Amino acid sequence: MLGLAAAMGIGRFAFTPLMPLMQAHSDLTLAQGGWLAAANYAGYLAGALLCVLANPNPGAAARAGLAGVALFTLAMGLTADFQWWLVWRFVAGVASALVLVGISAWALQRLARAERAHWAGWVFAGVGVGIVFAGLVSLVIAVRGTGPSTDGCCWARPQR
Repeated sequence: MLGLAAAMGIGRFAFTPLMPLMQAHSDLTLAQGGWLAAANYAGYLAGALLCVLANPNPGAAARAGLAGVALFTLAMGLTADFQWWLVWRFVAGVASALVLVGISAWALQRLARAERAHWAGWVFAGVGVGIVFAGLVSLVIAVRGTGPSTDGCCWARPQR
């Protein structure tokens, strides 16, 4: 559940509630936001197809995907260059597909062996947990009026 919360809720769906905050603190347009979302979706499709072709070990796919989601999501905050954002959103999409496929294959197999297949919903509830977490964090950021600091190291209250 936690792996899917991180990969899907943060790596895939956090962008939606963060989009208005990104627009308020940068020159990001609605069209650019659409391109960033599309890049992530295309990356997710590419990652899922990669899993079909490569048939990776589920545990290895999940671990690599989680590391990738963390790394490429972090990379978004290290630059304001839109072209790099497109790249980072695409590869974060690839990574999130690796996590979904890897965790699904691993967890469903283990649950079936344990004769607990009816618990599969708990695994996939992780997507919703991640979405709720990302939404709540975005809400807190917006309500507090915080945004990226000028020194690029952390989120801080804007100067008034």
